[in-house]
Amino acid sequence: MSSWYGTSYGRAVSLEIRPQTENDDEQALELLRAADDARVLSVDTIRHWRASRPAAARSIELVGVDGGRIVVVGGASLNLWTSTEHAAWAFLTVAADRRREGIGAAFADALLAHLHEIGARRVTTFMRQTDDGERWATARGYTRAISGPLIALDPRDVPEPELPEGLRCVPLARLTARDLYEPMCEAALDEPTPEPNDRISLEEFEREWNDPLHDLESGTAVVDGDGKVLAFAFMKRAGDRASHGFTGCVRAQRGRGLATAAKRAALRAAAARGVTRVTTSNAEENAAMRAINRRLGFEPIGEHVILAREL
Repeated sequence: MSSWYGTSYGRAVSLEIRPQTENDDEQALELLRAADDARVLSVDTIRHWRASRPAAARSIELVGVDGGRIVVVGGASLNLWTSTEHAAWAFLTVAADRRREGIGAAFADALLAHLHEIGARRVTTFMRQTDDGERWATARGYTRAISGPLIALDPRDVPEPELPEGLRCVPLARLTARDLYEPMCEAALDEPTPEPNDRISLEEFEREWNDPLHDLESGTAVVDGDGKVLAFAFMKRAGDRASHGFTGCVRAQRGRGLATAAKRAALRAAAARGVTRVTTSNAEENAAMRAINRRLGFEPIGEHVILAREL
């Protein structure tokens, strides 16, 4: 725990930086949603990730408090999904009415101090793009690594999936994380990322699978006659909002429309469960998936960026 003091617009500013606890989760959730309304997040999800994070990640989860109010939230961790040594990630979000006070800089220093302590040498951060936010990060040594449009769709008008003979769509609720693990790992190797997703363990994937917002009834896999997974589309849902998670297809089956079919089935299932808006984003380099999303009717609503810097 640490404290920071400064002045902004002629008034004193104090910030208590400390670990986030369950008592902070509601306030933290409100702050995160206000910064990016495309986030599909819940208190249960926050607590799931806290309870299940592996010791090897050396994670921290912090809040900055001023006068009893959480004004900044963030965290940092080693990246366990890549074989790249000393890779890490970090993020922070400052309340909109408390920016330009030095709060973000003080909080970022605390996160970077932790990353130095655990041996990280390169850090990436994911954010909904704003000019102010990107200028702030650039001034602190970050540069764009990957960017792509943030897009949204009302899933109620998505057409039914079309599949080659002998294949079918099934909800993920009928499968297990182990059924999806190998196809997911294969597809993840081709996902544009600052560091290759080449070391995702089954345990890490099961953490994703067990996320309380991971909607197994909407998420869909395309399987063959033997039940082998060929393509998949994940979905996270909170009420009438959802986020289209990772979609992929095994390499040997690409070009047959299987990823499109999985996405259509997942979107229609989400609509049947009351979802009226689904958001997702794709890297500019992922031309195939961006083309699929355009054909499905997704419309741009912003931009997501991943920034990186050396430590």
